[in-house]
Amino acid sequence: MSVLNFKFIVETREELFYDKHKILSNGDRWEAEIERNLEQDTKYR
Repeated sequence: MSVLNFKFIVETREELFYDKHKILSNGDRWEAEIERNLEQDTKYR
């Protein structure tokens, strides 16, 4: 089992709060890379 450790450095506490718009825009930003990684990983599943 791998453990991911993320550190979030922000100026204000409010920057850590996510609403629907922020979550969807984050998903849009990473969608292509996630899809590419899943395609590359398919042969190992």
